[in-house]
Amino acid sequence: MPSIRDLRPRLLTPENVGITVAIVLSVAGAYAIQLRVSAGVAAFFGLIVLGVSTPTTLTSHGLLGTRVASAVVRTGAACTATFVIYVGSLIVFSGRDGSLLDAAVAFTLTALAVEAAARLLN
Repeated sequence: MPSIRDLRPRLLTPENVGITVAIVLSVAGAYAIQLRVSAGVAAFFGLIVLGVSTPTTLTSHGLLGTRVASAVVRTGAACTATFVIYVGSLIVFSGRDGSLLDAAVAFTLTALAVEAAARLLN
């Protein structure tokens, strides 16, 4: 039977820490989008692209590194770049409207840009 001492190394993996950092940053990003754009659908897509798509891409391409500190820094940098790309494309496509179609287009382009950047770095 595993002991409680074995729990900490299992929980503090670069992948788990990267996901946690991405989720925290996605909540903050979605809140900022909700305040500025005032469209729930744009904030929801921002939450998904920051909290799900970005850490999944980093993990699948092996870009988190092997240390927890590097995973925090890399996830923070990737989420910041993703947020800028998403908000920028949202502004370009919708101005301040943030309709469902505009948010979906911005989400798709951002997810594709993150994937392309990860492939270039890999």
